[in-house]
Formats: sequence, structure tokens, C-alpha cells
Amino acid sequence: MTKAETFKGKGVEIPRLYASIKKMLENDRFRVIKDEATESVYHLKAERTGVTQIVIGAVRDLELVIAGEPDAFAVVLSVGSWGKNISFSGTAGYVVASVAGGPAMAFGTIAATGSYVRAITFENDLWKRILNEVNKLAKNP
Repeated sequence: MTKAETFKGKGVEIPRLYASIKKMLENDRFRVIKDEATESVYHLKAERTGVTQIVIGAVRDLELVIAGEPDAFAVVLSVGSWGKNISFSGTAGYVVASVAGGPAMAFGTIAATGSYVRAITFENDLWKRILNEVNKLAKNP
């Protein structure tokens, strides 16, 4: 799942936007695993880890790229969910359920589908928050 948008004429301080979104993600309990910045590109990868997150978490990881200059930049957000590949997640659910001694494939597939739906909801909500932050920081709304 990927969302992308370009912005023109907003006058947004890109480092400030990036820092604000990064803080948002950390508040959402993401662990930043990659944080790189050049003159005009900011790139962040973050993940949720732990057995609880793997079994019931909707969002596995995400990637954020902000590239450009204050008056012409793009924001790209890509969210990976445990249910993104339902057959893989079903198998993973089977393995986890088997190890735990519970029911198998049906549970894994249902859980994966639910995770995928929650991930889409999370992605849409986060995207709205990012757009609000762009507008909040815009010198030329």
C-alpha cells in the first residue's frame, strides 16, 4: 500500500516537516530503523516488532520519503501489513497457531484479512495526519 502526493508553492520547511512526521511515528510506537537525509531527500523506515505485533498487529512496517524543496516536494508513504500477502500470513498464522496448539489455517487467513483492513485504516489516518501537517507548516496555503 503506497500513497504519494506532490506539493507546489507551499513554502514548507522540509526538515521541519520530516521531524514532525518522524515524531508522529515514534508516538505511534514505531521503531525507526533507517533515518537518512541528504540536501533534498529525507528517508525513514520504521517497524513494529515483537510477537504480539506479529500475531495481532495490523501494521508491520512503513517507509516514508520526502524529497524536493520548500516550494516543490513530494511525500511518499508505504505501509506494509501482516495481511498484505494473505496466503503468506495464513501460513504464518498456521505455524504460530500450531506451535501454540490452537486451530490452524482458517484462523491465520481470517487474522491476516483483519490485519490488512486495519492496516488500510491506519494508512489512511496517517496520510490525513501528514497532509494536515503539510498544511499546518505551509507558508503559502
